[in-house]
Amino acid sequence: MAGSRFSFLHISDLHILGEEARQQHGADTGAILQQAVPLMNALQPDFIIASGDLISDESEKSYRRLQKLLQSVKAPMHFLMGNHDDRAAFRRVFRPDEPPSAEPVCEAFEVGGVRFLLLDSVLPGKVEGELSAGQLAWLQRELAANPDRPTWIFLHHQPLPIYIRWVDALGLQNQEQFLAILARHPQVRVVGYGHVHQVRRWGYRGVQFLSAPALAFQISPVSQEMVITLDSPGFRRFEVVDGERRSWLHLLDGRVMPEPLPNAIPVYVR
Repeated sequence: MAGSRFSFLHISDLHILGEEARQQHGADTGAILQQAVPLMNALQPDFIIASGDLISDESEKSYRRLQKLLQSVKAPMHFLMGNHDDRAAFRRVFRPDEPPSAEPVCEAFEVGGVRFLLLDSVLPGKVEGELSAGQLAWLQRELAANPDRPTWIFLHHQPLPIYIRWVDALGLQNQEQFLAILARHPQVRVVGYGHVHQVRRWGYRGVQFLSAPALAFQISPVSQEMVITLDSPGFRRFEVVDGERRSWLHLLDGRVMPEPLPNAIPVYVR
């Protein structure tokens, strides 16, 4: 890992719709993604992780529009499922060589000596999420097989409450099982997620928990009711050098904001 250097983007909650004229909560999500793609290409990341809610209506038509909107993206992309996604429809469009099954979409890969584990927290037919027994077993096996590799985990649903009641009711339902696995594997460095449509960053038991802003509409980080804000869409950029990370928030209004170093982010208190 010494001498390794790479960068990647974490995008989330694109909420693409199949019909160009449709908007969601006043946001033209297709236009937002069209604006984001040149910015992402200009950063020349080694890869991009898209952590779910790729579309907004579980339709194959929306995935086909998403595929068209992403066709000029230069970096390899790794996709996760969110509660608005459909596994079979996703596979028909983005993985046509695979059977269009409804099995979880998960992935493990390694870059620069760092392991990346992408989980599928979708609970079919529900907005809230859950990691199935099979997903938890897969995660345990992957971590046990690579105890010396720094590991980053990504999923859609928030694995820690963000203390907004209505959002937390729709988060990961079996958080304790997930956190118990992390506690047994100290090589886990970062857990990235989406779903909450806002930026959160915490340290908890030696792991950094980081949510990405939505590439669509944002949700108020303070209201206990659902309030859509005018905050700019955006994404997070990571740079990893010799296993140590730095990150920036890139917002589509032109702002680029360096984030605190890992040892300076707030500690999560439960």
